[in-house]
Amino acid sequence: MNRVVLVFLFLGVLVCAAPVFAGYDNIVLTDLDGNEVKVDSLLAEGPVVLNFWATWCRPCRMEMPHIEKIAADLGSRKVHFAAISIDARNRQTQLRQYIVKNEIKLPVFVDPEGIVARRFKVAAIPTTVVLDGEAEISLRTKGYRPGDEVLLKKKIEALLPEEEEAASPDVGHSEAPQDPQKKGALPEDAVPADTGE
Repeated sequence: MNRVVLVFLFLGVLVCAAPVFAGYDNIVLTDLDGNEVKVDSLLAEGPVVLNFWATWCRPCRMEMPHIEKIAADLGSRKVHFAAISIDARNRQTQLRQYIVKNEIKLPVFVDPEGIVARRFKVAAIPTTVVLDGEAEISLRTKGYRPGDEVLLKKKIEALLPEEEEAASPDVGHSEAPQDPQKKGALPEDAVPADTGE
């Protein structure tokens, strides 16, 4: 009898030791080719940045190059970006054309029925949700105003482990870290979201 109890206790410890991302473990992102990726598999590696947008949304189009630059700047760090398009199914051709024309490098996923958007309570676009390594929402922005990307990048960097210093031939010389541009909190509705074409 004691062995049975010990086995159940051991199994319980194993289950508890596995990473659990409550609320996000069943969220699947699908790209334009039908390939799927689970949000929790991305979270297992570090923070995840989800940007909800659409090709017909002017503030989204203004914001996208800045999200791309942040992703490029942090390319060697353990953070995942996902541009989640809510364009309707009948606009997938336009979406593909937009990606090519604007040379978008971010991984683009599609959510034409708004299933993923609803899970993250997206009420307007653009909306960016930053999930930390524990699957907690660390930052949520709605709308876009030039300069918002400064706070976004700062928030993402705060969630990442510090980079190791590269070996330098000039031993004993180190540059002082640059002061990041200071900025207040984002307004809740910086730019009204587009609601149609």
